[in-house]
Amino acid sequence: MTRRTLVGGLCWAMLAVAGCAPSVPEMLWDTDACDYCRMTVSDRRFGAAAITSGGRTVHFDSIECLAAWVDAQPEPPRGLWLSDANAPGPLHPLAELRFHRTAAGKSPMGKGFVAVASSAGSTMWDGPVMTWDEVRAAVATEGMTEHVDH
Repeated sequence: MTRRTLVGGLCWAMLAVAGCAPSVPEMLWDTDACDYCRMTVSDRRFGAAAITSGGRTVHFDSIECLAAWVDAQPEPPRGLWLSDANAPGPLHPLAELRFHRTAAGKSPMGKGFVAVASSAGSTMWDGPVMTWDEVRAAVATEGMTEHVDH
């Protein structure tokens, strides 16, 4: 095998891997409906999206809807993105965020979960820091019965 063939093969392999990595999903605020509760995704502080194992984009109006949806999936999603409540709008990969729980009623579904950048200092959302697994466990334990109308 020549060096040129090897370099060409490596380039193709890198492109193939890059092509498989999910890109940041697009969120159409005030248009997209939550794929879990069917509410319109409008509060830019709490929006979230996922890429399913099959490659479809799904949208959520709250962290708790995303958590409940993830736990109901037979296969893990390819990627999860959420809004940073301190800088609402753009979605960020799950790994770049930390979670807090504020007072009940302070999120679209009323559970009070918020995400902020892991690198952020103190925020108005601060309370005990939670992991994504702790958020999922809380939603699984408490259920999704509480609902706050917009």
